[in-house]
Amino acid sequence: MSPSTSSPQPEASPRRAITFLPDHPRVRTVVILGAALIITLFGIEYVARAASVASPVLIPAAIAVLLAGLLMPVQVLLNHRLKLHRYLAAIVTLVAALGTVGAIIYFAGAQLVEGIAGIVSTASLELDAIEQWVTDSPLPIDADQIGDLLDQAVAWVGDNRSTLAEGAVDTGMGLASGLFSTFLTLFSTFFFLAQGDRIAAWLILLLPERWRRPAYESGRRGWVTLGTYTKMQIVIAAVDALGIGVGAWILGVPFVIPIIALTFLLCFIPVLGALVSGALVVLIALATQGFVTALIMLVIVIAVQQLESDVLSPVLMGKAVKVHPIAVLLGVSAGSYVIGLVGALFAVPFMATVNVMANYLAGRDAFPVLDEGGSALTDSVRTLAGDVDDIDTPSRVGEATPMWMTKARRDAMRHPDPDDDED
Repeated sequence: MSPSTSSPQPEASPRRAITFLPDHPRVRTVVILGAALIITLFGIEYVARAASVASPVLIPAAIAVLLAGLLMPVQVLLNHRLKLHRYLAAIVTLVAALGTVGAIIYFAGAQLVEGIAGIVSTASLELDAIEQWVTDSPLPIDADQIGDLLDQAVAWVGDNRSTLAEGAVDTGMGLASGLFSTFLTLFSTFFFLAQGDRIAAWLILLLPERWRRPAYESGRRGWVTLGTYTKMQIVIAAVDALGIGVGAWILGVPFVIPIIALTFLLCFIPVLGALVSGALVVLIALATQGFVTALIMLVIVIAVQQLESDVLSPVLMGKAVKVHPIAVLLGVSAGSYVIGLVGALFAVPFMATVNVMANYLAGRDAFPVLDEGGSALTDSVRTLAGDVDDIDTPSRVGEATPMWMTKARRDAMRHPDPDDDED
């Protein structure tokens, strides 16, 4: 038999590139950018809806992660130094934290209740004085008309009892939901403290083998950033609260302890927290001490917050936890849109953590000492950052090119070599 010859295969014709609007490149660019913008907006909308549905679970879990980052130094102290079992150390850490928060709420609430009683009595006297002034004034209003207005208010309350009752039911449901969220947060915080390393290891083992080491190392960098942010943020919030509280005490503004407690809590929310807490203190000073005191209080608030943002934050947060101000503003705005006030709380730590992890995966390690035996739990962020220099922006606009950025990052991450001086 003669060997069978295979028929020649036809040559594959070269694939022709399909170009959208080849004769109108500018129109093509505008259309593509517009489509990308529309897709992004729709994506944000669907993410917001998904986050709204999952928020009863996601928000407590996210708060638990922040609390674990904040309380981890105490957990490490009890477990490493005092040799307590990890579960016992987690219980002691959580109980101590709850006791501290409870004491603050108790003392702040006691002064607030006492002060509110005085304000109510003062407000009652002021209302009586206003009613007497209106009666004695040349205005066409007498005491009978004022009494009729009060009777109409009482009648409105009676006619809308069902609506008010429904509001009370909604409040009760919200309270029940809040209690459940609090329990879930504390429960998650306990296990993050006691078994955080094991949970992280289990998650990493779910990845393909070639991804495990980069995921582990980037996760360590992210945890350093998150822990540093939470620990330093509590120091910054305390400085803000004490500075504003001392100023209010010197000026004779009431509710000093509640002002300190509320300012401390609100300062955890970037941008919005400082604005709300400062405005509240100034309004209290205006209502109780007058315009001049309120103006002085405003100066004190601005001075304390400028000291915090321009001096304290850069020193405490360090060079490796920086987030650009425009990124903070946009992140807080986006977080507020997606999941409300809680989103504003998580925006900055989320961006800082993701930024450090992404930079590591891209070859820019913010904490190179971790590869030299450093600990993500016990070493400070400055120790782990090593000899990393700041990148100064060029003085001339237009010189901050991608090539300049690449070289500046390479120079900043390079450790000094003693042999270079000898050459």
